[in-house]
Amino acid sequence: MAVGTSGRIIIDLDPNMKKKIYQKLKSEGLTMKQWFEIKAKSDFPDLFEKNKK
Repeated sequence: MAVGTSGRIIIDLDPNMKKKIYQKLKSEGLTMKQWFEIKAKSDFPDLFEKNKK
């Protein structure tokens, strides 16, 4: 998979799964971006720590 320099992440999903994910996120009051950021911070907290000098 190509990795570009923009801030975009592109994932191919089954259209039905995509619809279900968006419906679930909407019911929880989240956007896909918000959910992804929450998950990324939870799974990779070291990537989000402020630089300590």
